[in-house]
Amino acid sequence: QAAVDAVAPQKDVDGLGVNATLDPATPLAINWLVAGYNINLVGRRIAMVGNGRLVGAPLARLWRESGYDVTVFDENSQDMDAQLLDFDVIVSAAGVPGLIKADSVKYGAVIIDAGTAAEHGKIVGDVAVDVRERDDISITPQKGGVGPLTVTALFDNVIRAAQATVKTD
Repeated sequence: QAAVDAVAPQKDVDGLGVNATLDPATPLAINWLVAGYNINLVGRRIAMVGNGRLVGAPLARLWRESGYDVTVFDENSQDMDAQLLDFDVIVSAAGVPGLIKADSVKYGAVIIDAGTAAEHGKIVGDVAVDVRERDDISITPQKGGVGPLTVTALFDNVIRAAQATVKTD
């Protein structure tokens, strides 16, 4: 963290420093995804599964600052599967294959799978296959979902940082 904090806040394109002026790329990408699909988060219960510094923690912070009802689950959470049934939106960024199961997701839920892990030599998300088989939920694609938008968000941050640097120099 000390090395990350040594980067000038206006040049921290990853948005991971304590004083970063840019949002982290994956949370920014998820915000774009939500906006692009006209998903209204106001008044909806949101579960954030995973509290890591790249996705879970910064996205939960951003959404709480926006006034959204966010509950964070991590490896220490008890009865997560049963509790998830109470949430309208589930964002998973735990990096645990098959963590989110169909019987833990309420009817009509929105699921954003931002988790990545390796399983049998392949990159997979946190959402189990049985969830993807349901037709009553909205879910990010298994491939080409959050990842490409994250890359785009990172490039957007690079451009913003460059523009800010040119304006101040």
